Amino acid sequence: MKKWAMRQYWRIQQSQAMISLGFWTATITLLVWPYVSWRFNSDETLLFIPMTYVGLFSIAILVLGIVLIAGFSYDVTFGLWRDHITVNQRGTHSRPTS
Repeated sequence: MKKWAMRQYWRIQQSQAMISLGFWTATITLLVWPYVSWRFNSDETLLFIPMTYVGLFSIAILVLGIVLIAGFSYDVTFGLWRDHITVNQRGTHSRPTS
C-alpha cells in the first residue's frame, strides 16, 4: 500500500510542472490581452483564423518561449541542476548494504 501511495504521489509531482505551466500561460495571456487587444481587429482573419485567436496564441507562445529561455539559462548557463543531481546520486548510493 505504501509503495502504491508513493507512486501516486510521484505521478502528481511529475504532472504538476506541466499543469502549472499551462495555468501560468493562460493566466499571463489573459492578463496581457486587454493591453494589446486593440492591435488585433476581430473582423480580420489570417489563414481563416480570426485575429483575436492569433493574438492570444502569439502571447501564449511568447510566454512559453520566455519560460523555455529561463529554464535553459537555469540549466546550462548557471549550472544549478548539477549540484542537485550530485547530492541526489550520493544520497542514494551512500547507503551501506546489509
